[in-house]
Amino acid sequence: MRRPVLWIGLPVLALLVIGFGAGGWYYSDQLLPAPPPFEPQPEFEVTAVDPEEGEITLATSAPDPGLYRVGLVSETGLLLANGAAGGDADETVRDAVLLDGEWPAPGDVIATSIDAYYGDPSSTLGLPYDTVTVSSDLGDLPAWRVVPRRADTEGTWVIMVHGRGGALSEGNRLLPLLEEHDLPSLTISVRNDPDAPADPDGFGYYGEREWEELEAAVDHLVEVEDASDVVLAGFSQGGSIALSLLRRSDRADLISGAVLVSPLVSLDATLDLQARNRGIPETIIPPLLTSTRWITTWRSGLEFGQVEHLARADELPEDVPMLLTHGTADTTIPFEPTRDLAASLGDQATYVEFTDVEHVREWNSDPGFDDHVDDLLTTVVADR
Repeated sequence: MRRPVLWIGLPVLALLVIGFGAGGWYYSDQLLPAPPPFEPQPEFEVTAVDPEEGEITLATSAPDPGLYRVGLVSETGLLLANGAAGGDADETVRDAVLLDGEWPAPGDVIATSIDAYYGDPSSTLGLPYDTVTVSSDLGDLPAWRVVPRRADTEGTWVIMVHGRGGALSEGNRLLPLLEEHDLPSLTISVRNDPDAPADPDGFGYYGEREWEELEAAVDHLVEVEDASDVVLAGFSQGGSIALSLLRRSDRADLISGAVLVSPLVSLDATLDLQARNRGIPETIIPPLLTSTRWITTWRSGLEFGQVEHLARADELPEDVPMLLTHGTADTTIPFEPTRDLAASLGDQATYVEFTDVEHVREWNSDPGFDDHVDDLLTTVVADR
């Protein structure tokens, strides 16, 4: 009786191993390659414009009507839609300010960008900037250097780190606040970014290795600008990069604060969320993700445990004030690990949750976001 069961069981087991192996390889292929840089895609028709009144009218399928602030990108220019959306079932009306170029014309098709100031700091915000080079072990990394007129370049700097597949412009949303605080900033590239060195294998590591580029930027500010301390501002994967530096770098003692927007706190929880979003049955997810991790580590050397910042919270320095924000409707990175990390850090961290807000849209959805960043910057500046 045992032999027939054995002959039946072995092929079934083999099929399961092959199936989960193939599935793990497929998801490893999705996980490892660095994505192309973000570019807004035109998809919304303009039906009317009124530059004198500062209004633009869009067709029924209006872009992100729930976002209070969003960039509108056309072939001729860039607008900032600022304020609650109006209109009716047939059209959406947005108050808008021209940031660069010219207003679109009726009939034009425009794109939206949560990088509301999509472009360089000068063309979108009127802020002078320089493109500088940060030297790293991988090679030269381009970065944007923005110094307010009254800033002390030998004092506190802010380093901004964009998310996976993001652009340098992701950090532009914070530049007006930094201007108010007279804080200079450096918006940095990491491996696989445009004009930056590619990873030798072409892979992205979710902060597990990219923190070395952030460390190089800290060194650059100390050696070139004579900076005294640094505030980190990380978006999405940039949050994981910031947390990795705080946990793993000898330069962590130079960090005086951190702003983490929709941060990647747990890669395991993120993969689980994305598997559920794909409709994969609950019973299949654990073995599939186990296979994915094994294969990914074998192919790339990615240490998944190093992207589990919640589990390693005790490795974070205890004297760095942090602001952590996350939206509860995030379908890219789950908000619960961010909430739990903030709770584990106690008074050191401030956690702000944004109800029904998607990934890295906290600034876009609620103008009150600025107040929380302002509070942290005020604390850091007062303590320096």
